[in-house]
This record gives sequence, structure tokens and C-alpha cells, in this order.
Amino acid sequence: MSKKVALSACLAGRNCRYNGELKGNPDLVKRLEEEGWIIELFCPEDACFGTPREPMDLVATDEGIKALSKYGGEDRTGCLADYAEKFFDEHPDIALFVGKARSPSCGVATARLYDEAGHLIDETATGVMAAEAKARGIEALDDEAY
Repeated sequence: MSKKVALSACLAGRNCRYNGELKGNPDLVKRLEEEGWIIELFCPEDACFGTPREPMDLVATDEGIKALSKYGGEDRTGCLADYAEKFFDEHPDIALFVGKARSPSCGVATARLYDEAGHLIDETATGVMAAEAKARGIEALDDEAY
């Protein structure tokens, strides 16, 4: 039986970061392949909002944690959550999730969380897509932890 890993597409060299810059990690991809993982790439932010796009922050609100556009304040949580649900529904055999550290969608234990006034309150939060992976019981790690 094959083992499948969900990997942030930016780590595989896909040009999908918010600012359009590359942030690939070829050593990580090589290691996963050498360990026998079948890699399924994902990028909820690119799928929902395109590249380049306005950056997002995780913000603790009265309604819970939201992914808000950094400058416009638009709530982008819904599209990201819908993408995550669909991705994992379509890939029920994912055994490992490796997300880009500090990402508001893919960070597993390194996403930055702000209060509504813009003050940093936590640097160990979980992004929207990573939270869905964890809720489904999938082992989840930041790229830097793997």
C-alpha cells in the first residue's frame, strides 16, 4: 500500500506564494520521495485568491479565529476551509500533512495569531488547512519540523 503526503505546493517549487516569490525546498521533496511518499500538492491560497495576492493574517475574533486579508480586512476563512475539506475528501488516503511554516493556511504549529488590534498574541497557532488535517487525525508537521 502506498503512503501519501499532502505537501504545500510552494515547498515543491510551485510559484504560489502570496508575493509570487519562489520558496521551494528541494531537499525536503527529495527526502519525502526517498522515504517512499507519494506527494499530493496543495495550495488553498492560490486556488482561492490567485498569485500574487494580498497577504493574510490569522486573527482571533469574537467569532473565532479568522484568516483576514492583511490590508483590506476581508474574511477569507470560508474559501480556505472549503478548499481544505474538498482536498481531504478527494484524498482520503493522506497519511501525512507537511505545511509551510508560519503560513496562515498551512502552518501546523508556527502560524502567527493576532488580536483584532493587530498585536501578535501567539506564534504557535495552526493555519486553516492544517487545522482540517489535524481534525481528521492526519499526522501534521511544519516543513521545518520534518
